[in-house]
Amino acid sequence: MIAPEAARSQAISWLTEQGLDRGFVENASLKVEDAKTIVRVAREQNPKKILEIGTFVGVSTAVLGLCLPEVPIVCIDADLPAIAQNILCLKKFEISDRRTNLEFVAGVVEHFGIAEQFTLNRGFFSCCFPEGEDRRKLAEAGIEVSSSDIIGRQIVKEEGPFEVAFLDADHHQAAVKSDLTLLYPYMVPGGTIILHDAGLDYWGQQVRSAVQEFLAEHPEVAFRVEGDVGIISVAPKGV
Repeated sequence: MIAPEAARSQAISWLTEQGLDRGFVENASLKVEDAKTIVRVAREQNPKKILEIGTFVGVSTAVLGLCLPEVPIVCIDADLPAIAQNILCLKKFEISDRRTNLEFVAGVVEHFGIAEQFTLNRGFFSCCFPEGEDRRKLAEAGIEVSSSDIIGRQIVKEEGPFEVAFLDADHHQAAVKSDLTLLYPYMVPGGTIILHDAGLDYWGQQVRSAVQEFLAEHPEVAFRVEGDVGIISVAPKGV
């Protein structure tokens, strides 16, 4: 079975071959240690189905698919042009690519022969950029977003429950809290919610603050951080 670091490297190489800047992809995707942690934690659940919320261009998607073969994975992404990530990130690259996230995701899973594992869904999970400044920046670049594109409730009702969910979408506190609130009832008792970018930087503080809000409402769950990866352990049934 392929190692997480090898899966990550191969996915980034393929995306670079498609014309994306390597530095841009690496900056906005899983780091090596994150990939190892996410795969280890996911494997511990022996999942029957995984939900990925926020794919970007598919590095984490490929890592999950290659390292957990034959596990069905349901993906939700707003499917904005890849350039949107560059517009919203603090670190900037010379990017002008208007191809969308799910175009790259579909290509990468097809390239690795794992497309049958995946269901790709276009839309926001629980909310559409609660931070108005983000909408303004995107609109100035000709990228329009709409609250009508929120599809999470429909997807979790149709596809849930899930043993593992990987949450890596909008990192603003309000968005993360909203995503957790919608997701939680559709997790299998004893399951795991994995959150990317839960470190000590600006976005990590946003993610952690959202988790603390969530924990105040759900004291039955446990939370820990390993590196930049946050892990919420859903209470077993009856707890």
